[in-house]
Amino acid sequence: MGRLLTAAGFAAAVLLARVAGAAAFDWSVDLRAVSSDAGSSRLDGGLGKLRFDPQHAGLRLGEARFSYRGDVTETVRVAADGVAYGDHDVNPIDLTELYADWRPIPRSIWRSRLKFGAFYPEISLENRKHGWDSPYTLTWSALDTWVGEELRTIGAEYSLDWLGRSNGHAFDVSLNAAAFGWNDPAGTVIAARGWGLTDRQSTLFGRFATGGHPLAERTLFYDDMDKRAGYHAGLSGNYRGLLELHALHYDNRASLAPYSETIDDTTWRTYFDSLGARWTPTVELTLIAQWLHGRTYAGTALPVNAWGLHAEFLLASWQRGALRYSARYDRFGSQQTASAFLAYVNNVYFGDRGHAWTLCAARRFDRHWSALLEGVEVHSWVAQRTLPVAGNGPGANANATERQWQLALRYER
Repeated sequence: MGRLLTAAGFAAAVLLARVAGAAAFDWSVDLRAVSSDAGSSRLDGGLGKLRFDPQHAGLRLGEARFSYRGDVTETVRVAADGVAYGDHDVNPIDLTELYADWRPIPRSIWRSRLKFGAFYPEISLENRKHGWDSPYTLTWSALDTWVGEELRTIGAEYSLDWLGRSNGHAFDVSLNAAAFGWNDPAGTVIAARGWGLTDRQSTLFGRFATGGHPLAERTLFYDDMDKRAGYHAGLSGNYRGLLELHALHYDNRASLAPYSETIDDTTWRTYFDSLGARWTPTVELTLIAQWLHGRTYAGTALPVNAWGLHAEFLLASWQRGALRYSARYDRFGSQQTASAFLAYVNNVYFGDRGHAWTLCAARRFDRHWSALLEGVEVHSWVAQRTLPVAGNGPGANANATERQWQLALRYER
């Protein structure tokens, strides 16, 4: 069924866009040589923080990505993004976003925009490329890894832009608000295994393991169990193209009552605030800082399983000509503040905390070919690592240092 929905969605986007004829299709593929000493990945039911572990090192498919943008009318555009990872998900190729975007020609300094379908909330200052990919590193920040894993706006978003820069002022301002459904399980990954650093997006019709779960269940993340809309609202500003500021409040407003046999879990009420800034003082230098803080909890009537969560990162990237060098520091944590179960680890509630360094060097050879070399080191404490179901047992070490090296050869068209 998932394969049919994926194909039907992409075909619908292409057919709609061809009504007007103006369209753009691009795709990319990257192959990677991987070396890793990380713990078992959550994709295999583990608690490792990185995408690849020693069992999945060697020559790997990083991703095969396609992106389609097509004009239905002068003011309406449809977009579809999809990926393939070659890691035996439900569908070998699946969609990550599929939406229509209406941008009427502005008659004044104000402009309205309307987007509807399945798309990312406007939160990331790091993942700026088509397909919600990053131009800076192979591995994303912990903050954006979680967004790519668990969050998708499946609904509609309205934006109101004040176009100051095109009218003689120094800055633009944008307000946006969205209503969505089908994101009731958001929070499952944080509770099950905490934060991670990967570049593996959840797809709209795919399933993933939530590492740390006793049965390593494969979970469908996009499901509307309570028939109740969530929302997010944001404010952004851009000063002379040099400084960009973002603020977002997100709340899936999930009811605590429904239980879904589809994901073998209850709903998870998840809300957070995010602040971010991107500064480009010169043509070569980009600096990004982003912060997220919130809560997630579940229960049949009361929040009997509650978690606080936070993630922050600082990124610096320098580009001159065909070379780009990027460095990022991540800090993250989650802490269980209430539980319906007795704690397993010295009578302390579950949680994780840690920090990571990412260094990446990229070299573009021509319009199509590029190579990237990246190293990631993560230091983390995860209480669940001492559980028997995690393959360890009493007295096992909750602390771990994990490293991953990747050399990627990428073709883009």
